[in-house]
Amino acid sequence: MPDSESAQLAASPTPEPQPEERSVTFSWGIVMVKTKRLLHFLDDLARYRIFGDIGWVYLAITIVAGSVMLWLMLDQDYILLTGSLALRCAVGAAPAAECVANHITPVSGPPLQAYLLLPGLNPYIPFIYGIVGIVIAVVVHEGTHGVIARRLGMAVKSTGVLFFLIIPIGAFVEIDEKLILQSKFRNSGRIMAGGPGSNIVVALIALGLLLVIIGGLVPAQFNGVQVQQILSPSPAYDLFSHGQLSSGDLIVAVNQTTVRSVSNLSQFMSTTKPNESLQISVDHGGQIRNYNIILGENPNNKAIGFIGIGESFSQSDLVGIKNTYASNFFKDPLLYLVVPGIYSQANSVVPFSNQLAVLYSSPSLGGAWYPVALTLFWIWFINVNLAFFNAIPLYPLDGGQALLNFFSHFGRKAVESRAKLLTTIISIAMLILILSFLFLPRILGLLPT
Repeated sequence: MPDSESAQLAASPTPEPQPEERSVTFSWGIVMVKTKRLLHFLDDLARYRIFGDIGWVYLAITIVAGSVMLWLMLDQDYILLTGSLALRCAVGAAPAAECVANHITPVSGPPLQAYLLLPGLNPYIPFIYGIVGIVIAVVVHEGTHGVIARRLGMAVKSTGVLFFLIIPIGAFVEIDEKLILQSKFRNSGRIMAGGPGSNIVVALIALGLLLVIIGGLVPAQFNGVQVQQILSPSPAYDLFSHGQLSSGDLIVAVNQTTVRSVSNLSQFMSTTKPNESLQISVDHGGQIRNYNIILGENPNNKAIGFIGIGESFSQSDLVGIKNTYASNFFKDPLLYLVVPGIYSQANSVVPFSNQLAVLYSSPSLGGAWYPVALTLFWIWFINVNLAFFNAIPLYPLDGGQALLNFFSHFGRKAVESRAKLLTTIISIAMLILILSFLFLPRILGLLPT
C-alpha cells in the first residue's frame, strides 16, 4: 500500500502529453536552456521514499549551517573591533602606517571578488577545477529541490541548464513559488533545505575521498632538510648567487651535527648568535659539500643567528603534514578551508599545495593523484561554501524563503503580509551583517591612526 507522500505524488496534477517545449534565452553572456525533458527523471527519483525522509535531515543541516554562518560573521566583526593591533595587521584591518610604526608587517586582505565562487572572477579558483565544482554544486542543489518537491506532490514547471557563453555553469529547477508559499512549512521547509543540505552531503563525500587519497600518500625519501625557499639578503642567498646552494638541496649537517628534521635545525640555530661562523654541509645532487658562512640576524629574534632558509622540509615533516591533514577533521575542521597555492601557510599544512605536491607520490593512483585531489578539494570547497551561504536567512536565498514560509504559517491562519514584513526586516539585518563582514576590515584599514 503506498505511503501518504507516494499517494500525494500520484495525485499531483500531471499535464497532458505535449511536444517537447524548449526555450533558449541569452542575456549578458548567460545562456539559459529551458526544457521539460528532465521532469521525468525527477519523477523517477521522487518515487523513492528516502527523498521525503532525508528532507528532514537536510532541514536540520540547513538550520545549523545558517546559525554557524551567522556566528562566524558576528565573531569576525567582534574580533576585528576588539583584537590586538598584530591581529588586525595580519588580516589587513589596520592602517599600514600604524603597523609599520609598531614594527609589524602589514598584510592586505583578499580582494572582494575572492568572495565570489565564480571561476574567472575569483583570482584564487582554478578555472577548470572551479567549473567542475560549480557545475556539480548547482546541479545537485537545484536537482534536490526538484526531487523533494515532486516527492511532496508539488508541480515542477521546467528544468534547464545555464551556460556562460558555451561553458556550462549550472542548472536550475523552476518550482511554482505560490504553491510553496501556500504549503505547510513541514513541506516547504524540506524543499528549500534540499539544496544546501545536499551540497553539504556532496561536500563531505568529496572531502572523505580526498582524505583517503591523502592518507595513502608516500613522502619523498631523503635524509636531511630539503631547501625550498632561499631568502634575500642572507648568507644562504650569498651561497645561491655563487651556485653553491639551490632549491631542492639538502642540509645534512651544521658544524658537523647531523640534521634530520626542521626541528633539529631550528633547535641548533637557537643556540647560535649573529656574526658567528657556521659550517653548513649541503647534499647537492648526491655530493656533500661543506661551506663556511657568517650568520646574519634572525628577523624574528635578533639575538640568534640566521642562515636565510625559508620553506624547508624533512621526511619526518612530510609524514607529519600528511597524517595531520588525513586525520584532523574533528580537531581542526577549518584546516580544510585553507586553499592550496594562495596563503603561505598552505605550503606547510596542505599536502597537495603547489610546493608540497612534488614531495609526495601515490602507489595506487600514480601521477594522477594530484589532479584528482585538486578536483575533490574544489568540489568540497565550492559545495560547502554554497551551502552555508544559501542557508543564511536572507530572502531570496533558500534560508530566507524557508523563513518566509515559516512565518506565513506561524499560527492557525496564514498571515502573509506580516510574514513578508518580518522576513524583510531579518533580510535587511542579514544584508548589513554580510556587508560588515566584507567591508569592515577595509574600513578599519583606512581609518586615520
